[in-house]
Amino acid sequence: MQILMVTMSLGIGGAETHIVELARGLVAAGHRVTVAASGGLYVEALTAAGVRFVEAPLHSKRPDKLARAYRTLSRLVREEPFDVIHAHARIPGFLASFIARRADVPFVTTFHGVFNPVWYWRMLTRTGERTLAVSDDVHDYLRRYYDTPEEQITVTVNGIDTAVFGGPASAGRAGAPFADPSRPTILCVSRLDRESAAHIFPMIEAMPAVAEAAPGARLVIVGGGDVLDEVRAAAARMNTVLGEGAVTVAGPRTDVAAILPAADVFVGVSRAAMEAMACRVPVVLSGAQGHLGVFGPALEAEAKATNFCCRGRETADAGTLAAAVSSVLAMPPEARRALGAFGRALIERDYSVGRMVGDAETLYARAVRGHVFRRADVIVSGYYGYGNAGDDALLGAIADGLRARGIYRIAALCRSGRAPAPGVRAIRRFRFLTVRREIRRAKLLLSGGGSLLQDATSTKSLIYYTSVIRAAEAAGVPVMIYANGIGPLTRPANVRRAARAVRGAAAVSVRERASGEELVKMGIPSAAIRVSADPVFTLPAPTPAASDAPYLLLSLRETADGRRGAAMEDAVFAAVRDLCRAHALGVVLLPMQPAYDDAVCGRVAARLREAGLEVTLLAGASVDGVRAAIAGARAVVAMRLHALIFACAAAVPALALSYDPKIDAFMDYMDLSGCVLEAFSADSEAIRLAGERLLAERERVACALRTRRDEMRALAEADLDAAAALLAGKDGRNS
Repeated sequence: MQILMVTMSLGIGGAETHIVELARGLVAAGHRVTVAASGGLYVEALTAAGVRFVEAPLHSKRPDKLARAYRTLSRLVREEPFDVIHAHARIPGFLASFIARRADVPFVTTFHGVFNPVWYWRMLTRTGERTLAVSDDVHDYLRRYYDTPEEQITVTVNGIDTAVFGGPASAGRAGAPFADPSRPTILCVSRLDRESAAHIFPMIEAMPAVAEAAPGARLVIVGGGDVLDEVRAAAARMNTVLGEGAVTVAGPRTDVAAILPAADVFVGVSRAAMEAMACRVPVVLSGAQGHLGVFGPALEAEAKATNFCCRGRETADAGTLAAAVSSVLAMPPEARRALGAFGRALIERDYSVGRMVGDAETLYARAVRGHVFRRADVIVSGYYGYGNAGDDALLGAIADGLRARGIYRIAALCRSGRAPAPGVRAIRRFRFLTVRREIRRAKLLLSGGGSLLQDATSTKSLIYYTSVIRAAEAAGVPVMIYANGIGPLTRPANVRRAARAVRGAAAVSVRERASGEELVKMGIPSAAIRVSADPVFTLPAPTPAASDAPYLLLSLRETADGRRGAAMEDAVFAAVRDLCRAHALGVVLLPMQPAYDDAVCGRVAARLREAGLEVTLLAGASVDGVRAAIAGARAVVAMRLHALIFACAAAVPALALSYDPKIDAFMDYMDLSGCVLEAFSADSEAIRLAGERLLAERERVACALRTRRDEMRALAEADLDAAAALLAGKDGRNS
């Protein structure tokens, strides 16, 4: 991904160090990262790690500087194809939210702490489409004051690079700046501004009591900010009392990892305290927001809850700090080493840079997946938004696969203005002028998947789909016939319509062999056809639905032939009743498209209940719920094509009740032609015996399906690669 991070500055501070580590980790993971900020000591470290830096006055509330920062960011976003904008502070977030909206780029934020929730600050605060919170109390703050939905928040960590802080490359105490083995050393690292440095002054005041308990003790303060001069003045006054060198103010530095081993005890909070723990330095958790004391196992849960910031506790005075620091310095060396080892182990276990980077990557993926882009690079034409779980799963699989290849601007022709897949913009399919306009603006049309080029539904349906293809071809937009099922085509004029549409496509793939053979009969060269697989095979394997008892899953659809349909219902009912009684199975009835399937599934469910079986009618389930139910079944008996495809993708043995040539074609392609019965001619005994054979050979069939499923997944992934290649050829890049 190409990521733009915006923050106020890159000076000394926990949030700033977090951003530096995150940006470096993302670059190491293969992402392209740009950081915009007002500058600071960490710019050089960022650019050395391959992070691009852009200077913008994001640290100021002055209108002229805000305007300049806005212009800088706007120009940057116009010039670069960023996939996500990530803000780390209130002012940058406020500006970036408008820029992201105008540029149609997903916008996310990180909240590094809790802030004054007065109404005017809340008005200026933007939480983003997705939000990272660095601790549980920040999560609670977002929920309480900003009503941020739970699903939009991810609690992350301040990741510490343990190879740098306390790792093998560490020079140790002897080579550390400010090291003096002859004197006990207390170290504070903090941003020295009015809000963050309130604990620094009491720590300076505590030094006489500390020096009395630990003769020769000295305090080293590292940091910069608007009270740095005041801190230096306080240190100078203390040095006149205790002698030169009792308090050293080092100012802002970036070599904190090298300085930390010089310390016998660290006083501070948040990320700086965690870096000290990583270096095995005992820590007194005390800061501007509160005081916890000497950190150890007893304080772990409370410290973690506030990201080691002590929020909710009273702040410490000089006496409290003197007592805490002196208690550490009075410990035997082995006790201090044990305290340091505990801190190091905690950071290694729970606060790795890898987890922080992984959390951000997951958040970016969710933000992009959920963002509905106003302009589409790819338009998918198909039977979407009609409540059919199979077709909705198709769209989700195509969209997920494209996003995995860096293609995010996706739209689909749908029944309504709401797409059945997250992050896909719906174009109302029967608003023809809108459809044509959107196609002209796009860079690729995918016609599929599904059985679009057929006239079994109606000639009107075929004319619609071929007209969409012709509109794209007329606009010079490449078309890919994508994993289509072809036919049946019963009228010569319709064969010619379909052939003309396919002949002009830039690429053609079909979901099974029989569809390829249909295209060859229509005059399409076999060399131009790739026999592929249904896109659903690219979806991650579902977690099987939990169940108290084993069950058979049954998927039926209503038929137009009342008499034959009633006979089929009778046969299926009798066969399933006898089969499930013999094998102690429950039954799950699954309507794949409720508008067409609810009635027949409901009738059969009622009869099976009357026969004493345990029956579940899974009405209105999501695509994920449908796939989980199928994955948990002992076997599947289905009329619906995608119930069979879902079963094969989950390696669940399936018996097809075929009412359409596409069912036979798919089962033959999966090497399951022996598991097909004609829906309207098979009697109950034939269905029962076929079910018995399927259950008896369940393990063998499942094993064969796992191999075939992997082959199907590879073929379906190749379709996605071909789509990405077409888009790259049109545009020169994949986003």
